[in-house]
Amino acid sequence: MLFTVGVETPKKDNEAFGMVVPALFTESYSCFSAADNIEDIVPMVTDAIHSMLEVMLDDGFDISTIKDKGFTHYKTDPEFEFCDTWLLVDVDITAYFGKRQRINITLPQHLLDRIDQRVSTNPNYKDRSHFLAVASQKELSSSV
Repeated sequence: MLFTVGVETPKKDNEAFGMVVPALFTESYSCFSAADNIEDIVPMVTDAIHSMLEVMLDDGFDISTIKDKGFTHYKTDPEFEFCDTWLLVDVDITAYFGKRQRINITLPQHLLDRIDQRVSTNPNYKDRSHFLAVASQKELSSSV
């Protein structure tokens, strides 16, 4: 899932970059992180996202209801006006949707070949099943 991340650039040398993940803000939750260096922003905020999702799941929150409204929405929200930079972080959240179940599907060979080619050249995908799970989640989250 793509998460919009707001970043507050430090104003002084002894301050860290502040990060916020607006899609993980509800009445009960908020997802913040910090990083001392630019190169630490993505790993730190990714870790914060995973930590928040684990807490939400433990509390019984329905992870499938999480929607990211995007940069253009959040940058105009007064709650996030402190953010001077915005970025997108792609985080695999399929593990939070419960136990895996084997299914039998039929796909045309050319489509399987294209999927296998993508999986073999893209380290973001663990295997064909992971690719299909990520693609399904993206399709389902984009439909209203």
